Amino acid sequence: MGKYSVYPIRVGLLKGLRRQTVSVSYKIFLRLNSPSKIRLKVGQWETAVDLIQHSSDERILLSDDLLSKSGLFDGTECHVKAGGKYLQLGPLIGVFTRRHYIRRLNRQNATFRTSEMLKASSEAGTVIYHFSVRDLKLKDKTVKGTVFNPLTQKWKKRIFPLPDVLYDRSSGRAYRKYKRHVWARKKMDEMNIAKMNAVHYFDKWELFRQLGQYRNVSKYLPETRVYQPSRLKNMLLRNPVIYLKATIGGMGTRIMRIEKEGGGYRYSVYRRKLESNRLSSVQRVNRRVNSFFGPDRIIMQQGIQLVKANNGNVDMRATVQRNGKGELEINSIAVRMGKEGSPITSSRTGSNIVRLDEFMKASGYSNELKERIHKFLIRVYRRIEDVYGPFGEMGIDFGLDVSGNIRFIESNSKPAKDSLYKAFDRKTIDLAFRNPMEYAKYLSGFRSELP
Repeated sequence: MGKYSVYPIRVGLLKGLRRQTVSVSYKIFLRLNSPSKIRLKVGQWETAVDLIQHSSDERILLSDDLLSKSGLFDGTECHVKAGGKYLQLGPLIGVFTRRHYIRRLNRQNATFRTSEMLKASSEAGTVIYHFSVRDLKLKDKTVKGTVFNPLTQKWKKRIFPLPDVLYDRSSGRAYRKYKRHVWARKKMDEMNIAKMNAVHYFDKWELFRQLGQYRNVSKYLPETRVYQPSRLKNMLLRNPVIYLKATIGGMGTRIMRIEKEGGGYRYSVYRRKLESNRLSSVQRVNRRVNSFFGPDRIIMQQGIQLVKANNGNVDMRATVQRNGKGELEINSIAVRMGKEGSPITSSRTGSNIVRLDEFMKASGYSNELKERIHKFLIRVYRRIEDVYGPFGEMGIDFGLDVSGNIRFIESNSKPAKDSLYKAFDRKTIDLAFRNPMEYAKYLSGFRSELP
């Protein structure tokens, strides 16, 4: 596209009978080389259009046919990238999500995350739409997106081009159940659509195996092995407490804690409520593991002797993101104080959540710990990017053991941001949702190269 300028604009309807026509202000007109014919680009769609000029600096007017094909509304606020023979509107951010959330939007019942995302998108001047795997029309390179209409203040279905940036918040792993998701992601990869995150989930075994190759990160990792019934006894001989985790799974629902107790073993799991029982032998433990995890692949991890609060484990969740310049920012670090006996500290289990600085002050830690934590987070984030590729955001779970060492627990490529609402101020919450929108502008080139 060569040299170009980027401006915030409002899209409007060009009235009359003209087709394939765009009307721009004099300021934008000067940025374009062609006096009458240009290429209009929105998302992955582009077309040749006639160019005319109007006096307003605040709007770009599209003929009715272009407005329909672009998916934009009369009143959409976004950005224009103008230079040479090209005019690009956007960026279009496609949020790939589950059908359940699409149905909620169609009932005008948006989740708090969707509402926060919409607010952030509006403030950043991006165009955001939501879609499920069934909404993709890859043959036509279109999406039946669900978008918020600024004029009617309602969510509605509308045909869009494929996006500039894919924000993958959907499920779907390499299981038969998710075959269509795997196929859809592969096809979008082949189209070189920019992605907010390099991958949409982490396989826990693969992540630990890869990170273990880096000397400056391996020191943070607990001993981790692939679970096999024959290996469980030896793992328990080396460690008084171990954790079994499904290699794919989130929200603490696929985790089992096992500890030696007398001549037997006590396991605890959490689904809708805490379940804990004592078993007399490793064989019985293996049977319980099989019934709990089913066919899932499992890892065994050394139990970390985490610091405690009120006899409950304490761990931390950092939200680390890239901003509109592509730079790393540690948005927040939440400290989660779990209930006594619970194998997880997820906010769903009723954990008490505070900010890191509050916890440090109450526990008598110095700023040296905060500096070590920040160094650890940036190091882990960059090493994960070395393995998988660039990420716009990541949740990193870690803990502090009784010796004061930082220990890595896991990373999440789709941070839910639940902990933010329980402990942080409005400014921090707003920034956590705004950064991905600004990063999408960075990825899609909506940054001016001219003054």
